[in-house]
Amino acid sequence: MRNSNLTLKLACYLIVAALLVWLGIYAYQALNDPYRTAPVTGLSIRDSVDVRGIVAREEQVLYSVYSSVRVKLSEGTRVSAGGVVAEAYDSEEALLRAVRLAELRAEAEELTALLGAAGTETSQQADSEIQSGIRRLRQSVFEGDFGAAETISQTLQTQVFAAFSKPAEVQIRLREISEEVHRLEQGPAARSDDIYAPVSGLYSASVDGWEELGYSRLKEISPSELRSLLSEEHGVPDWSLGKLVSGSKWYFAALLDDADAVRLDGAERVDVRFGRYYGEQLTMKVEWLSPEEDGRRAVLLSSGEHLGDVMTMRFQDAELVLAEASGLRIPRQGLHVDDQGRACVYVQTALLVEKKLVKVERDFGDYYMVTSDTLRPGDQVIVSAKNLYEGKVVG
Repeated sequence: MRNSNLTLKLACYLIVAALLVWLGIYAYQALNDPYRTAPVTGLSIRDSVDVRGIVAREEQVLYSVYSSVRVKLSEGTRVSAGGVVAEAYDSEEALLRAVRLAELRAEAEELTALLGAAGTETSQQADSEIQSGIRRLRQSVFEGDFGAAETISQTLQTQVFAAFSKPAEVQIRLREISEEVHRLEQGPAARSDDIYAPVSGLYSASVDGWEELGYSRLKEISPSELRSLLSEEHGVPDWSLGKLVSGSKWYFAALLDDADAVRLDGAERVDVRFGRYYGEQLTMKVEWLSPEEDGRRAVLLSSGEHLGDVMTMRFQDAELVLAEASGLRIPRQGLHVDDQGRACVYVQTALLVEKKLVKVERDFGDYYMVTSDTLRPGDQVIVSAKNLYEGKVVG
């Protein structure tokens, strides 16, 4: 028994000694040949400058001498020259009667269509249409198009009524609408005139007094002239019904520091972001870049796209994207130069070291942005090791 205990103790001592030796070797290797990797990640950078400027379009204000007017166009509707924009009435009472008649006729048309589709349309389809209407209503309110919001709201009320009513109840409502329409039509005709579009264009109810500002005033504007323009105050003209935006181009004029503007010298186009008004990045044409004046320059940009989305934009903050680049991010310690003078990184692929050539695009101090034909996001770049060479067994 004593010999067995002695043998067991000796075995334990040998195991502990072996562990200590292994730990010592591991610590020595870690200190003298440390090995670490880091993942490659994608990197995008945008060099931009924030500016504030003014938007101009070819606009014409619509006027009326009548106090009771019903505009027939919704926001963003295109009308041709000579088309009817609004109906004028002799009195407020006549206007309210005309508005009510239009609402009743629209409701009757919607109910008749829903009643006809009741046999084939499922409750799921009706629910889907109602949800779609709610989304369109929310979008119209967000965009400030309250004319469209009112129309959508009325349609939604009719759809909800039809969805939760029996066919007999819908028929009763249609008879009530018919009777009310008949009573209103018995009143004296009081509409006095139609108001026509002087030019073709997109209608907008938004009028701010800057409608006469156009390309002719901005085409070769100086920094001092633009600074003065941006400080002007304009009021909404009396008796205005809205405006018509004609043509297809719109313009944005802004002030830039000369140090930033110099990077636009010779540029034909520049990318612009307008934030909440239009979330996407737009590419605009550089129409004019003024000479320097007191360290500032004026830039005039134009676009032939998205006119309908920017019709209410006037004084606007924007971000001019002067340069954009994308590549791969690698730690500074991971970059090497091979014996031919080429920049490279060593990557662990399975249990082997693989060399991949890179091109350094930007130096950010702790890391580089590089491009490469072979390096990919997710690759494990070796950032700490000794005696690296392609094909070396690691891990």
